Amino acid sequence: MEHIFKMAITITLFLLILIYLLPDDLLPDEIQMRRYDVLRNSQRKSPHIVFILADDLGWNDVGFHEGSEIKTPFMDELASSGVRLDNYYVQPVCSPSRASIMTGLYTSHNGINRYIHPTEPTCLPLHLPTIADSLRQNGYATHLVGKWHLGMSRNNCLPLNRGFDSFFGIYGGSGDYYTHRVHRNAPSGEFSIEGYDFRDNERVARELSGQYATNLYGNRALEIIEQHANNTIQKPLFLFLSMQTPHCPIQAPDGERFLAPYGGIQKERRRLYAAMVSSMDEAIGNVTRALDMHGMRNNTVIIFSSDNGGIYKQGGNNKPLRGEKHQVYEGGIKAVAFVNSPLLSSTVNGTSYLGLLGAADWHSTLVEGIVGGKMTTNQTDGHNMWNAIRLGEPSPRSEYLFSVGGDCAWTPKIPFKTQDPNNVPTMYGCIRKGTWKLIIGESRQLNLQSKDAYLRNEHAVSLFNIHDDPYEQSNVLADHQDVFEELLKRLKFHCQTHVKYIPMKEDRNSDPRKRDGVYGPWL
Repeated sequence: MEHIFKMAITITLFLLILIYLLPDDLLPDEIQMRRYDVLRNSQRKSPHIVFILADDLGWNDVGFHEGSEIKTPFMDELASSGVRLDNYYVQPVCSPSRASIMTGLYTSHNGINRYIHPTEPTCLPLHLPTIADSLRQNGYATHLVGKWHLGMSRNNCLPLNRGFDSFFGIYGGSGDYYTHRVHRNAPSGEFSIEGYDFRDNERVARELSGQYATNLYGNRALEIIEQHANNTIQKPLFLFLSMQTPHCPIQAPDGERFLAPYGGIQKERRRLYAAMVSSMDEAIGNVTRALDMHGMRNNTVIIFSSDNGGIYKQGGNNKPLRGEKHQVYEGGIKAVAFVNSPLLSSTVNGTSYLGLLGAADWHSTLVEGIVGGKMTTNQTDGHNMWNAIRLGEPSPRSEYLFSVGGDCAWTPKIPFKTQDPNNVPTMYGCIRKGTWKLIIGESRQLNLQSKDAYLRNEHAVSLFNIHDDPYEQSNVLADHQDVFEELLKRLKFHCQTHVKYIPMKEDRNSDPRKRDGVYGPWL
């Protein structure tokens, strides 16, 4: 009996060792998941997370998307050896996308439905925990490098009070890449503001004037990685590298090194834009090499995303998708994204994941999925997408909400016909459900003083089958009234809980010239 017992133990140990050593593609998904959980729980620390967010990067502005003339070899390598997220959505403008990433909530629940203007006395609602709060609670060192753009009117709105251990970058949404100065007109046109916007933690970093922003962000990221690797306090790292690039103003780095490869591009703005993207790509390559050099890469998850689509007049390109930034067509909300990590199953490396996911999913994915930790809140619109990304499993998500508002009780006459003066929509919204996408009230132009944030064509109602018509060329509303009713029902459901949009209020005291010429809190 004892002999049989010893033999059973020996066989069990042999099988466990075999499962540990076998490559992922020879193991069933369930065993891969269990092995990952065992390895994660047995390590001294959870995986490092490097989240890189580009600013206004278009769908056709990376080398790994066919047809782009922009060279991005480092991003291409990460995408080709990782998982491309080709059915991934964000918001059509910067602050709302960042708010969804930070909170795990739709904009209808976090209240940030438009970009935050620097004259505006508001910020990401203070009662909402951020992804940095959750990760810090789970033992992470948290660092933000780059653009914040979630409000600066009060001290408690700032990154160091929203879960980050350190901050290096700009509070606002844009600025000169060299002087770091910003001049903005108030939306009303009644006054303007101007000042310097660059901080090292809370300190105004005036000595950085004249240095190119992308280089500054890249170099600070390298410093954080090196300091973290040499720190005797073994915490996992969360580095949120929030690039300003390629948001306007369109300013290429000095010298010909980044411009020279694009001499064949005739339009100057596109040529400068391409050079900006290439400089960001080099910074990303440097970060990747630093992780390798310091022995951190094998336990790191790298996530890349744009915050919205590009703007054509600024040099961006979203082809073949329709639309651009500020619009809820695919060109404005379908973002360039990928995940790269040795922790991915080898079966998904080099693949395109087509399951539906969006910016609101990152909070749950990072905290509950990658870390295996607990959220600091039960309020979430997100899903844990880690096994979907890591193993290629079906997405747990079937719909994604982009916006909703107006009269939640609106009940149209069926069949619904556009341009019917007796059947004008009194609500608006955009939702993707399955292969279908409904837009009520097409966004035309950003209007910060409107209660709805956008000037809307109230007659515009569009229904697209994104699977059959990914470029949104055919409005099939007339032929699919049943689908229209189904998606309208979902919009009305979400409308019941949406945060009422508040028209922007301008505050003349926001002008940095009243505070030594520096952007920052004034309340």
